[in-house]
Amino acid sequence: MSVPRPPSTDPAATRRAILDQASALLAESGPDALSMRRLSQRIGASTIVLYTHFRDKQAILNELYVEGFERLRDDLRRVPEHADPLQYVMDLGRAYRRSAVDNPTYYQLMFSRCVPGFDPSPSSREVSKQAFGILRSGVQRCMDAGVTPAGDAAEVAHTLWGTLHGLISLELFGYLPPQVCGEARLEHALRVMRDGLCHPTTQETSR
Repeated sequence: MSVPRPPSTDPAATRRAILDQASALLAESGPDALSMRRLSQRIGASTIVLYTHFRDKQAILNELYVEGFERLRDDLRRVPEHADPLQYVMDLGRAYRRSAVDNPTYYQLMFSRCVPGFDPSPSSREVSKQAFGILRSGVQRCMDAGVTPAGDAAEVAHTLWGTLHGLISLELFGYLPPQVCGEARLEHALRVMRDGLCHPTTQETSR
């Protein structure tokens, strides 16, 4: 029996096709649909071709996880560093939402652990920290400029990240009321966070 040939003899193109189809399967049918057999059918190749490029399904998921965080990191890096550091942090929040909305399948894999048993490798987790580092640096700029009170930039950035992540997750997973615009709700959250950064509570300033 002849072995089906992949759509391209270029190894990089074949690898890209495998990742694209894995992402599409997750988006279309959920984590249970992702299997090496179904992937081989979608790219028109034998499972041997898949195992030539990836050790197993977990390796494919790990690659998608890394790519998702690389996309987020690159989207944040493209945000111009506004002269007003607080405005820059708010723009990072907007870019975070745009990146999530543009890459919902990746976002789900990155943050929801939608595939049972999948655990990113230690090196992949290091890549995942790079996007957060951009936000932390933005918060540090605000503190250095005296726009916000001095403090632990990582702690503040984690709070901002968690707020954004929660709100964006509600939007992507369909938990916002139908009459609520995700972008408008994000802008409201950004205003609240901006006011909180500029005018911390008495308890916070006395810590």
